[in-house]
Amino acid sequence: MKQRLDYIDIAKGIGILLVVCNHTICPEMVHYTAAVVVPIFFFCSGYTSHKKDNGIKENVIRHAVRLLKPYLLFSLLLMVYFHDFSKRAILGICYSRYCLYPFGTTSDIVHFMTVGNFPMWFLTCMAVSYLLYAVLVYYPRYRYYLLASYLLLSVLMTYLPVLLPWSIDTAFLMAVIMYGGTMVRDSIPDLYRSRRPHVFVIICALVYLILLPLFDGINISVRQYGYSIWTYLVAAIAGCVVLVYISRLLEHTLLAKLFQQIGHHSLTIFSIEIPFVILGKQIGDALFGSLPQQAMLLATATTQVVIAIAGGYLISFLLHKNKLTYNLFFR
Repeated sequence: MKQRLDYIDIAKGIGILLVVCNHTICPEMVHYTAAVVVPIFFFCSGYTSHKKDNGIKENVIRHAVRLLKPYLLFSLLLMVYFHDFSKRAILGICYSRYCLYPFGTTSDIVHFMTVGNFPMWFLTCMAVSYLLYAVLVYYPRYRYYLLASYLLLSVLMTYLPVLLPWSIDTAFLMAVIMYGGTMVRDSIPDLYRSRRPHVFVIICALVYLILLPLFDGINISVRQYGYSIWTYLVAAIAGCVVLVYISRLLEHTLLAKLFQQIGHHSLTIFSIEIPFVILGKQIGDALFGSLPQQAMLLATATTQVVIAIAGGYLISFLLHKNKLTYNLFFR
């Protein structure tokens, strides 16, 4: 059994915190992390992944099952919670995309994921991305041709009039970011060995800072890359390298233990956050409605984050604690 890297779990914990912040009434507070919020999970997955001896088919199926079982479980639970069993809700679960048309088009966007399950596009996208990533890992002889093909397809699919199911149109780019994590690990094995910043970390930090003005409009769930797909890709990988380094610095602190625990349960928090975000807004409105607007927004958003993280963590802990539910949905 491979040893878990604490700083990777810490990075995932920070990542899920940023994800929840983006779904509050004040997403502007994490605006400058837009290029790294989702990619950090793909980067970390690639950083910790290794070629298995059981073959590409078995490996891909194992990862897909581990992602799709909780996807179906939480989708059904959210349908029950929101009392929505409409054809659109069912179609949204099958299509696994927030909407049919990209934002900014003249067409009706056709909102699909109507039961608070819209963050879960990530799980199906990860399943597709892992398949593409596995091809890179198991056929290294062709990896550069494949990477070039993935990037070309990613660019071409930005011109599609619709968003494809299971984020197929973004999965190729996410697979590149995932493989970027693997290449960083293999090319610079001592990158995070010392708490002193490696020169590559410093370069990545500078690149990320330079690209900050180009982050407007990033929303990977609906195929929006901000200024361009290329600046997004560079900023995503650079930002992930820096965020993992920050997580390495936090190791062995009290805050790190908190983020590490959150990181262990990030999948469930990702899936079940929306009902808690809504509850947090209701509580925040009741408690802070009389404050000045900016203070009210910040206080309410903070309440949403705390409740969403705590609620998702508790549900995940209980599901993992029970052997039946753990074996049924998380293995």
